[in-house]
Amino acid sequence: MKARHLGERDGWSCWLCDGEIDPDLPSTSRYAGSVDHVVPRSRGGRNDGTNMRLAHRICNAQRANTLPELWWPDDFAALDAGSLWTTISRLVKRPGSRELAAVFPTEELARQASTWAVEQACSFVGGEWTGWVEPVNVGHACAVYLSAEGAGDPGRPLVADQRRRRR
Repeated sequence: MKARHLGERDGWSCWLCDGEIDPDLPSTSRYAGSVDHVVPRSRGGRNDGTNMRLAHRICNAQRANTLPELWWPDDFAALDAGSLWTTISRLVKRPGSRELAAVFPTEELARQASTWAVEQACSFVGGEWTGWVEPVNVGHACAVYLSAEGAGDPGRPLVADQRRRRR
């Protein structure tokens, strides 16, 4: 797959920094579009469209062959949460099972986080994902659970706002 095809598919946006990519830049420009593998080939990633994203050449080079993580956005104020990607990866291997993904201080935040988590799982892994909220026995806190049916083979996504936060 070529960068131009990915640009047309992904809307000429760098999946690592969320910046625009000019399709008319020369391929030697640091800000030209390049093919980035979600799971790097050196780490066993496949060379197919589901494992490829468009990235600036400079962003792609800085990432190198690292395996990024997917953390909950700070806006959700998670009380107890690990990497969402770890949860997604475990559920992909056990279709139909459910897993606690995180705990949030209010039902409203938990519902927003559940919707976001399902969107992330569908975007990066595919398949049918379900998220729901259940109260916990601490104040107004609520837990978010996830379940998957027929999900694909996971790569390890890197969300642009999280990449910027770590710099």
